[in-house]
Amino acid sequence: MAEQTNPNKRKNGGNGTKLGNFLRSINFSDVAEVVGNVATGNIKGALEVLSNSEELSEAQMKLALQELEYDMVEMQEVTKRLETDNEHTITRLVRPVTYGLMFIIFMFMALFDGNMGSFTINKMYINPIESLFTTMTVFYFGSRGLEKMMKTFKK
Repeated sequence: MAEQTNPNKRKNGGNGTKLGNFLRSINFSDVAEVVGNVATGNIKGALEVLSNSEELSEAQMKLALQELEYDMVEMQEVTKRLETDNEHTITRLVRPVTYGLMFIIFMFMALFDGNMGSFTINKMYINPIESLFTTMTVFYFGSRGLEKMMKTFKK
């Protein structure tokens, strides 16, 4: 896609929607309004802007509606996938299981490495133990706290 001179018609990162990309490619003046309506779920508003426009030919209008349909299907599929991901127990257990397994494996290695006679923890294990478990603890509990805060803010 060629670089647009009007900053309001330029895509700000990401792939964009099929409808938005099509409308930008033909220099449609109300791209932001149409895509904004689509993004917020106001399909009726997007259709209204498109149908009231005198800029689009009949062929362009058909193509715009087809692209809108593709975008709607894509949004529905993404929503289905996100709902499915949240239903499975395994997706909720990734962090705690990883944390627990790392702890067990590393502690097993540290405790049984060369400890056949007297018990000592090799000094080479102390720094990795500190950094690994500090990092894992901060990320595990920090991300859990962040998730709970986001749920609270959404309500």
